[in-house]
Formats: sequence, structure tokens, C-alpha cells
Amino acid sequence: MATPRPRPELPAPRVVWPEGFAARLEAFVPRVAARRERREGAGSGSLLGAGEEFVGHRPYRAGEDLRRLDWGLLARSDQPFVRRTRREAAESWAVVLDTSASMGLGEPGKLSAGATLAAAVAAVGARGGATVQVVTGAAPPLEVRRGAPLGRLLEGLGTLEAGGSGGLAELLGSWRPPNGCGFVVVVGDLVGAEPRDLAPWERPGRELALAQVLAPEELAPPQEGVVRWFDPEGEGSRLAGGSDAMGHYDQRLEAWLEGWARAAGRPGLRWSVGSSAVPFEERARAILEGGTG
Repeated sequence: MATPRPRPELPAPRVVWPEGFAARLEAFVPRVAARRERREGAGSGSLLGAGEEFVGHRPYRAGEDLRRLDWGLLARSDQPFVRRTRREAAESWAVVLDTSASMGLGEPGKLSAGATLAAAVAAVGARGGATVQVVTGAAPPLEVRRGAPLGRLLEGLGTLEAGGSGGLAELLGSWRPPNGCGFVVVVGDLVGAEPRDLAPWERPGRELALAQVLAPEELAPPQEGVVRWFDPEGEGSRLAGGSDAMGHYDQRLEAWLEGWARAAGRPGLRWSVGSSAVPFEERARAILEGGTG
């Protein structure tokens, strides 16, 4: 019987925070949280309790009951908004971070980039009054609430390590957002997952944002010379190169990304892709403000 080949060591298996990350996060969170509150029509004091008191408006989400629309505001602004209550303001969020072996690649590492996005989204949600679960599959979910020290969140995320061959699909199949969870953010490279895996998570009134993180060399591999192809969740690594191999890779990458882009046309589902080298502020702001960065 042949002895299985040992898997090669991952280049970037652990979370390494960018220089000055804690200070950058401290500056980022209140700015973005304040913009969200202004956009949704709620003051800072309106996010602290439960009840049905009217606190402002928020954009209508595809699939919601049309009876919730503020028809007067629609007539004045030509934009669909629903009335937002204090109960809804204290909503539930979930941030799902892929920690499978493929996230241990890249320079900067994909796991590190994903952790910065997860931290930023969770911190902004908690600042706005949401209860945020950070789910990784590698450890019990972290729960983040308003007033919790950011250091505790960073400490929990900082212990993560990429590993395992199940990929994101395994995590998507083993955990479900609570029924009342209105905003779910999935952060990862989406390797091994398909749009249909998300179907059980989609429901009217829920916003699902996919933040795909790929390494710079995955998005734009060298076009000349021999390339070391690395598959940490498969058969390890091999060497290949030449224009034919690069052309085949580019075609497969384009088709893969187009598949996710098409899925993002479903109601309540957003998708974006970016390099692990992109500053977390840019991508997190787009995730939280409905953009595609």
C-alpha cells in the first residue's frame, strides 16, 4: 500500500494583523456606524432597547411584505423605505469566516485578510446595537455586543489557524443563522462552495453578503515561466507553466467568478471579490454600506 504523501506546509496559516490594525479599527468603527445610523434614520440613542417605537426608516429589502412600505415617503422620494422600529434596530447579525486550509495561502494571507473583515463588520454591528455571532467552525461562535472591548474580539480571532479539508461548504452545511438574523456576512475564498449551498440561508427580509477573498497571485498569476500550483485541500502542490496552462487557468477563474456574480442577482444576496492585499477599510465599508468592493 502506498504511503500517503504528507501535505505541504501552508504559507500563511495564522492570523497576522496588519500594522496598526487595532488603532485603525478603533477609528473605522464609529465613523461607519454613524453613517449607517444616519442613512437608516435612527439616532445613536435609538438602538439601545427593544419595543415597537418608531425610530426611522431603512431601505426596503427584496421579498419583504409590501405592507411595511412607507407609501408617503415612496411618493415623495421615489425610493422604497420601510418604517424601522426600536425592536428591529436591536437586530441579530452573523459573520461567518472560512478557516479551511485554502485560506492559509497568499501574501498577505487570506485568513488574515478575512479576519480583519470579520472583526470590522462585527464591531460595527455591535456598535449599532446588534448582537453579532462570529462563526468559524474552528471554535465556538464568538458573541459580540455593544460595549464589548474590541480587544476581546481580536484575541478570539487572532487564535485562528487555517486547516482542514472540508472547505466552506462543510461550514455552510453544519450551521444555520437563527431565524431572526437579518444580516449575514460570509467571508472566505468560497473554494469548494457553490451558490446552491446558500439556499437554506436565504429568506425574505434577510440580507446575505458574500465577501470573497482571493490572494493576489490567484487573481493575477504569473503569465510566464513555471508556476507552483498549490492545492492544500487536495493533492498538495505541483509544478506547471506555459501559456496554455495560464490560459486554461484564466478561463476557469473567469467562469467561477461569473457563477458567483450570477448568483448575486437573487433577492437579498450580494457578492464581491477582492484581493487579500486590499485594505480592510475599503472592503468592509462596501459590505456594510451595500457596495461591491
